[in-house]
Amino acid sequence: MATLESGSKASSSSGVDGLQNTSTPVTGEKGSTEGYVGGHTRRYRAVYNGFFGFYRSYNFPLWVIFGGGMLGFSLSRLQHFDYDGTFKNDFALVVGQWYYFQSGRERIGMIIHLGAILPAGILVVLQFVPKIREKLLIFHRINGYLVILLGLLSSLATLAVIPHKQGGGARISTQTAEAFLVIITTVSVVLAWWNIRRKRVDQHRAWMLRTWFYMGTIITSRITEFIASPIITRIGGCQMGMPFPNSEYPTCVMPDGSINRDLYVAVKAVHSLEHPEQFGTSHTQPFGAMLWLSIVIHIIGVEFYLSMTQKETERLREVSHRKRVEAGLE
Repeated sequence: MATLESGSKASSSSGVDGLQNTSTPVTGEKGSTEGYVGGHTRRYRAVYNGFFGFYRSYNFPLWVIFGGGMLGFSLSRLQHFDYDGTFKNDFALVVGQWYYFQSGRERIGMIIHLGAILPAGILVVLQFVPKIREKLLIFHRINGYLVILLGLLSSLATLAVIPHKQGGGARISTQTAEAFLVIITTVSVVLAWWNIRRKRVDQHRAWMLRTWFYMGTIITSRITEFIASPIITRIGGCQMGMPFPNSEYPTCVMPDGSINRDLYVAVKAVHSLEHPEQFGTSHTQPFGAMLWLSIVIHIIGVEFYLSMTQKETERLREVSHRKRVEAGLE
């Protein structure tokens, strides 16, 4: 993925994410090492190699899938910058959540989190385009440091909202999962920065890959959450305690009409918009488990990807050795 080299322009084209130097010519004539290349293949090569700078054809669809997922998710959430409008309406689907996030520490933390992570999710996609690393090195460096700072800021802001996000105040599994995610993303991005400062390009690549694979956990958790909601509805018997001022739950309403936020009632988890409190419970109840599942998937997935691109790791290790020798670090 992103490489924030501080070396020469030549070093920037060393590439990351399993990509080789794009300056190597790719031929498509008969008798070449790749044999005869048809018209469709030539056009595809003109896109992935000529325009984007990818050397291996399979890396381009991987970039489209994972980078496109991050870009699409971030763009779709830009509407949440309308905090008291769109964000409030979407967030209110989980009954009781807006009560905590309409003011105070949670409001500030969530606004900062959204304002940092969404631009970072968009800008980071550019870090994975080899042509940009080669042709626009200064932009690549500035954009890389900006992405790192935004990522760290979003993680810091997350700490302010963890106690009540997605029912986190009532479920330790959610709090621990989100806290763990903050820790591993922060450690990963710091190690990525440290390794590029020490001119260890191979390790920088590995830790940047880990950072953004971990960041992408939230996308997978959203998908698994929507899958889990109708499943637990069909299974039945799932409930969650929550404060809710409704005629069906009069216990939460004091004699003077005020809400007793310290008193919880059991709400069934049912995937139905006819009962918003039950719909919210059907999404809140499995959230912690789905987040942990997504974290495990992404941790294993990025290590599997790194193991599949050992040749690139070895090549970048040689580049790192040369750069460290030139800098007097070895």
